[in-house]
Amino acid sequence: MRNHARAVPHIAPDAYRLHVVGSETTHTLRLEDLRTLPRVSAIVTLACAGNGRTAFTPPISGGIPWGFGAIATAQWDGVLLRDLLALVGIPAHAEDTAHTDRAAHTEHASQTAHAAHVAFDARDEAPDDERPPYRRSIPLARALLDGTIVADTMNGEPLPPEHGGPVRLIVAGWTANHSMKWLRRITLAHDPDDSHWMTHDYRVPGPTGSLDVLEATAAIAVIAAPSNGGLYPREIILRGIAYGEPPPHAVSIEIDNGCVGDAPVSYDDGPYAWGRWAYTATLPRGRHRITVRPIDATGNIGPMQPTWNAKGYRYDGPHAIEVEAE
Repeated sequence: MRNHARAVPHIAPDAYRLHVVGSETTHTLRLEDLRTLPRVSAIVTLACAGNGRTAFTPPISGGIPWGFGAIATAQWDGVLLRDLLALVGIPAHAEDTAHTDRAAHTEHASQTAHAAHVAFDARDEAPDDERPPYRRSIPLARALLDGTIVADTMNGEPLPPEHGGPVRLIVAGWTANHSMKWLRRITLAHDPDDSHWMTHDYRVPGPTGSLDVLEATAAIAVIAAPSNGGLYPREIILRGIAYGEPPPHAVSIEIDNGCVGDAPVSYDDGPYAWGRWAYTATLPRGRHRITVRPIDATGNIGPMQPTWNAKGYRYDGPHAIEVEAE
């Protein structure tokens, strides 16, 4: 997956240190310290912010020309971010603030009263083009969710350097630029981070025309099989994935610009992973265009035209293939 480094950092596990910084307290953890905390496991899909960039019209002039393959799903094991924030005063569970007695709650009041964001530093050094090392922040409310994990294991194995090892952040449901590799520092903050990567990159036009910080992954459906351009029997089974926040409820199947049905999406791998769908269609002989779009829980179908932006982020349009029926 995407990174900003000139070369992948290789950090010896015994040399790794993670700093968790509050307004008055800093905790430094070794990898073995991290592994003594309560463990969690989740299957999470990560999609690059530019996934689907080549499908925009008019074409996007910059950025990596991603098709629909800048996405991956894996099992991530580690600790909840909120458990690390508890070390510097944020209650380990969001609801704790409503159930903690006043005396105990005020113990860390000076540290947490104004903390509304969490910033992250990585050993992800930008190319030599005057951009600073990679740094981002997320709202504290997002940091406290079950799907926000500090991971050291991928698919049952120690996290490899290519995927951000020894330790990376996972922010389920948001574009993968938030799931920082090679995590080295976590800092409570009053305001969103004002570094280059928050103010000049990973922003999209908002409802009022301003450039807003990119957050949730767009809902999208993708055809995985059959392959584009192939010759197939008249009866074919369409298979694919759907993902995004909120997760698609179903997929609209359209053949030659006419809707032929819907396919329900099954999330067998949990709430943070892509869902799978299938649909059997019978095609007249000849060449056909098959298009899919996501359907949300209220029945709204995704747009036929993606929400264009100059960087080609957060593609939310249809996915289409062309096939020939025998």
